Amino acid sequence: MAYLADLPQPLLDRQEVLEQALRTHVKEAVASELPLYRMMEYQLGWIERDGEPAVRAPAPRFHGALCLEAAASVAPDGEQGESAGAAAAAAELMFQSVQVHEDMQSAEMRADDHPAVWWTWGPAQAINVGDGLHALARLAVFSMGSRGETPERVLGAVATLDSAALRYYEGQYMELTFQERVDITEAKYLEMARAKHGSLVGGAAALGARAAGATDAVAEAFAAAGERLGVAAQIAADVDIIWGGAPAAGMVLNKSKIYPVVHALEHGSIAQKRELGTIYFKRVMEPSDIEGVRRVLDKTGAREHAQARAAEEAAAAIEQLEGAGLAADAMDRWQTIARALAGS
Repeated sequence: MAYLADLPQPLLDRQEVLEQALRTHVKEAVASELPLYRMMEYQLGWIERDGEPAVRAPAPRFHGALCLEAAASVAPDGEQGESAGAAAAAAELMFQSVQVHEDMQSAEMRADDHPAVWWTWGPAQAINVGDGLHALARLAVFSMGSRGETPERVLGAVATLDSAALRYYEGQYMELTFQERVDITEAKYLEMARAKHGSLVGGAAALGARAAGATDAVAEAFAAAGERLGVAAQIAADVDIIWGGAPAAGMVLNKSKIYPVVHALEHGSIAQKRELGTIYFKRVMEPSDIEGVRRVLDKTGAREHAQARAAEEAAAAIEQLEGAGLAADAMDRWQTIARALAGS
């Protein structure tokens, strides 16, 4: 679910503050020396399998940085208080939680640049790690109460986080059921993508806005914008899987219904659908089959259609924010983020 190899500058600007917030929260929440928590630190990129400090810095973090960007858009840096950091930690921990589970469900042996948690310690412990990170995310939101937030605002933030998590799992359920089906339409794909990918991005944006004191209407605008950005980013990532040399080609081999394939199966000619189906619905796909899939998709114009759809979703995200009363420089930063996520 990592959308970009290189985050846009506005999100890179937030990495140092995010990392400090994450470490602060985990340190506050965890007093135990149980190895379970070392597994969580491993997932966060802080330590190696043997418990030694990581030899490389963690990869730039998307969801927590987006949360901080939303907070800064509502209240200038320095005027947000400590709640924004807690919200950002929660958004990032929630993403890490679902990533642990998803790595296991998709049998991905590596996560970023290291072996996945399930591959390292087994599926049973990976479930514990993923669930534990989810619990830490909720504790981060609850800690906003000790950082000056009213009980009502804390409960609103908890509802935002939990709703995002529930919608993600709805989307993940849909995506898994799509694998062996031949009747997936673009409308069904978009329903899945809004739930699975849009929920976490929208939730992160809404959490940041709420932590900075946004009204419900403004927080909802950020949630809607984030949902659109999540869909744009996933469609762009789907394009990269086929044509950009992305390391996630396993999604094709697992028969995941990525957007260009869905478009071709719905809108291609009968001959193109038959050719694609012959490859895509083999009992077991081989790495060499990806070139055959790419060849058929090139004939259908699926790449161009997907790129246009990603740009459309990104533009819709900006439209959602235009009514939120943001300063011009904040809107410029969101334009930069939207273009990068859409691959344009």
